Amino acid sequence: MIRPLLLSLLFYASFSKWSLWPLIFVFFYLLSQDKSFKAWILTGIFSCFFSLFWVRISVHDYGGVPLPLALLLVFLLASFVAVMQFGITYILWRFFKFSLIALPFLWTFSEIFRSLFPYGGFPWLIVGELSVDIPIFYKVLSLGGVYLGTFAIISLALVLRKPLIGGLILALALAGLYLWTPPFKKPPPVKVSLVQTNVPEEDKLNTEAFYRHLPRLWVLLEETLKENPDLIVFPESAFPFRFPYLMEEGQRLLEASKKVPIIVGLVDVDFSSERVEPKNSVFLLKGGKVQDRYDKVKLLPFGEFVPFPFGFAKEIFGAIAGIDFVKGKGPKCFDLGLYRISTPICFEVSHFFFIRSMGECSDMVVVLTNDGWFRDSDGTFQHMRQARVRAVENRLYLLWVNNTGPTAVISPEGKILKSLPYGVSGILTFDFRKLRTSSTIASTSLEASTLR
Repeated sequence: MIRPLLLSLLFYASFSKWSLWPLIFVFFYLLSQDKSFKAWILTGIFSCFFSLFWVRISVHDYGGVPLPLALLLVFLLASFVAVMQFGITYILWRFFKFSLIALPFLWTFSEIFRSLFPYGGFPWLIVGELSVDIPIFYKVLSLGGVYLGTFAIISLALVLRKPLIGGLILALALAGLYLWTPPFKKPPPVKVSLVQTNVPEEDKLNTEAFYRHLPRLWVLLEETLKENPDLIVFPESAFPFRFPYLMEEGQRLLEASKKVPIIVGLVDVDFSSERVEPKNSVFLLKGGKVQDRYDKVKLLPFGEFVPFPFGFAKEIFGAIAGIDFVKGKGPKCFDLGLYRISTPICFEVSHFFFIRSMGECSDMVVVLTNDGWFRDSDGTFQHMRQARVRAVENRLYLLWVNNTGPTAVISPEGKILKSLPYGVSGILTFDFRKLRTSSTIASTSLEASTLR
């Protein structure tokens, strides 16, 4: 019991907001020495429970679930992920007679499998994501994606069990990565303004309280227009009104879009059918009207829909009001004339294959999210790290537009070029035309203002 607990702390620290990534090598070095199914499962449950402990915030604080039940649900989620990742890997590894050569392949296979199944997958705590914080090593993501990153990290941890051979392999790999410079798309020559609205989640869940923020949001819009941007981006579900009331309550947005294109996240509700069918959507406003829209495809299980056979859970999760969101038809990009952008929403950025399909049609990725559900927890940090990973994989600049923050501009190398901190209301303006080189930004090319 003590060894699995200590190992899990290494795993958690690697994925935490402290980002102590060197510990992941120690974790796999020690885990590979355990040949007991019990040890693997206990390590997995502890690791996932600590690393996903932030889920209790959305379930208890905002979902209305009593704390003991919320902790039980986090434990069940952690156990499920542990079985899918640690359990499946161990069973396959035992079949291969605990071959160290097989272990990186099997762990990576389990990650891919649980990223797709069941219910669309849960691609969280993917080991390869840690690569984005490792100097030089992050290029592995550009070479083959996050799962190649996983394979490389575990392989490196295991070859270190033979220092002479391991050291030689490490030196050759790092030399190759150092000499290789991944090619990536140049960003569109535009000046963008990202608006961090900073509406607390408890207010978003209360319609009356949300509407009290509306005057402040209009002030933010006016301040943003003064920046003279070529594009304005608001986060996910940025305003208290739903899309059907845009013409009535969002006239200021439409009027502003006559001056500059605006991308905004709004909840759409179809009242024409017999049952309510909400969609989590992004709209492109241009010339005083809605020019295009994108409806979220990768819905969050138990957050935006309750999968079969767990319909009874709708009575538990008050935040979703017992209503399942409707998913969109598929990935798409917005055409803004000189450039095209894709606008994945929140949880979608976790999906490697999905973002890869969106990246293929875009010159820049713009992610709209609302991490107010997680406050300033490990979850918010883990989510933003996924965005950095997607930027490197797709070799594109990525805009991370978050309700409560952080909000950031991310380079194709996974570097945060500029950001607004968590918990403030403000505007981040970034001029891509003033980039000095493909990966270096001029000090005069961005401005960030904060309005608390």
